[in-house]
Amino acid sequence: MTTIDPERGIHLCGVTKSFGDNTVLRGVTADLPAGRIYGLLGANGVGKTTLMSLICGHSFRSGGTILIDGQDPTENAAVLENLCFVHEDQRYNDNFTIAHILAIMPAFYPHWSEQTAQRLIRAFRLPMKTKSKKLSRGQRSALAITLSLASRAAYTFLDEPYLGLDATSRTLFYEELLREYAAHPRTFILSTHLIDEAAELMEVVLILDDGVVAVHTDVDEARRSSFIVRGRAPEVRSLIGDREVLAERSMGAVVSATVRGHVTDDDRYAAHRDHLSLEDASLQEYVAAIGIHSLTHDSHAPAKDVA
Repeated sequence: MTTIDPERGIHLCGVTKSFGDNTVLRGVTADLPAGRIYGLLGANGVGKTTLMSLICGHSFRSGGTILIDGQDPTENAAVLENLCFVHEDQRYNDNFTIAHILAIMPAFYPHWSEQTAQRLIRAFRLPMKTKSKKLSRGQRSALAITLSLASRAAYTFLDEPYLGLDATSRTLFYEELLREYAAHPRTFILSTHLIDEAAELMEVVLILDDGVVAVHTDVDEARRSSFIVRGRAPEVRSLIGDREVLAERSMGAVVSATVRGHVTDDDRYAAHRDHLSLEDASLQEYVAAIGIHSLTHDSHAPAKDVA
């Protein structure tokens, strides 16, 4: 088990970011102890990549506080050398081959592992002599994964790292990430839309919605945080009562509702009595329902910590 050092980690307080009149982050507040794997989740456009960019000093925040191990990362070389941020659209010099890119990485990452890099090159069958502009989408993702894991940076950020990878290559990535995490404990922050597939990696999830942290809890609690009930509308609404409905679909007389909360024994009794289907929502269904709820209600809800 990874040992958590309470003196190390990422501290976010009231972090905001605006692009002209468009406010993407409205006040992100969270404490992320070092040495864990975090899932940064949410719908497209909620600010996941923006938040990663701010933490890593790739762009400047509009307001709020960001500290990494107690220090502001902004233009702080001692902090930044311990960060690795792999973008969804990572770009390299068009004329650089994979061999060129790998050759310069140790200059940026003091804990660079050439052994890890070479193992992943073989596993992903990366063409060392191919220029970056000629790489396929999957090859670019495999290269980005190789760089991130081989960096052995204390804080590694992975933004949709699997694009273009087939199921076999994604499984390889998940296995290698866990292998590195076990052998050389550090902090990973993973943004992904393949939520259920990657859920086994995550220890803690943060769900961004409407520019704030809507949910911050351990992955098991997140999985238990909502349920789906299906059946005739009157019986469904009776079971739900005054609980919050995150998403709802109607198919004729049948309603399917995703509800925030835990299933109780009374719920199970009512479902059996009224011939309702009752099941826990998957983590992906929970995240999607939060996004749908935000779109349909168009509100600026305060952050909710369910840990």
